Amino acid sequence: MFAKKNLVAVAALLAVAGAAHADVKLYGTIDAGLASLEAAHVKGVKARTTEVTSGSMMTSYIGFAGSEDLGGGLKAEFALESFLNADTGKNGPNLAGGFWGRGSWVGLTGNFGRVALGQYDNPLFTSGYTYNPFGSSMVVSPTMRHFYSGGDSAALGFDTGFVNSVTYESPVVSGFQAVAQYAAKESTAATSKNSYALMGSYNAGPLSAALTYVKGGNTSSANGTTTYTKTAYTLDQNVWNLGASYDFGVVKGFAQYTTVKTTGGLVVGDLDDDVDTPDTAELFSGANAKTKIFQVGASIPVTDKATVMVSFGQAKYKESADAASEKDEVFAIGYDYTLSKRTDVYAAFINNRHTALSSGQSYAVGIKHNF
Repeated sequence: MFAKKNLVAVAALLAVAGAAHADVKLYGTIDAGLASLEAAHVKGVKARTTEVTSGSMMTSYIGFAGSEDLGGGLKAEFALESFLNADTGKNGPNLAGGFWGRGSWVGLTGNFGRVALGQYDNPLFTSGYTYNPFGSSMVVSPTMRHFYSGGDSAALGFDTGFVNSVTYESPVVSGFQAVAQYAAKESTAATSKNSYALMGSYNAGPLSAALTYVKGGNTSSANGTTTYTKTAYTLDQNVWNLGASYDFGVVKGFAQYTTVKTTGGLVVGDLDDDVDTPDTAELFSGANAKTKIFQVGASIPVTDKATVMVSFGQAKYKESADAASEKDEVFAIGYDYTLSKRTDVYAAFINNRHTALSSGQSYAVGIKHNF
């Protein structure tokens, strides 16, 4: 027993020494709080829940990253990042069911920019959180809700990061940068398609803007119409996104406009409001169905530690080609107070309106700690 303990201790010391030599760091965010949540709902149907939550303002995660100087301005880099639920201790997998659901890549960085292989943030996700005052919040941000987490109004058939991908980020030249991403379908099925993304951005002084295009390829499969095979790419889509922000000093303004054209595929979720279980899905049969999304917002520093954030967003869409158009609208206002360089507290109110439904009001308070 004594020898075994010594071996464990030696292994731990070697791991720490190796990590220091390789410049590996541990980092992440823990966001937890209390929320009273109510989405737009059928009148008379109880929709409110009170929850101890994780990630109301930013999805909690833990990450490991490292780099090695190869000389001549060249570096090898890697990152492994996993979403987590602080309220339960559970892991938060991506659409493909991966443990490292936030990111898992290795790459080279130099004067040419960066090349990364693995799971890497999609440029549309980057644009989405950059050009709205609530960042990547899947609970509060109108943009993130309409992209990913807004139930039937969630427009995208791919995740925040592209799995099985190769990504190139150019160096910044006079404020301009380009990003190109390719995700292999890794399938011989005739219906499977590769996915692509392109983004051009400009950042100089108070102005920031980006134009993004994503071609999402469906790699899912179904037995009949409901048996779902888990995959990271569930729809054939063409997506355009234009985002911009301008910092006036006393206020920072944000705006985005997105169009999503869907030509068929497998949708994760419940399009016709039946009682599907989480492991089922439905075929999206609409030809050339479109979603139009816009968002405007502002971030207002009221003191050196306190900021008020406000945003409004709308998604107009069809669930299928022969369905009537629906609108989902989200108004959000929040207050963030910085306690230290790594810790802040926040409060938010969200109003959600949807065609033919009663509006829902949600409230959230929490603590966000970066480490």
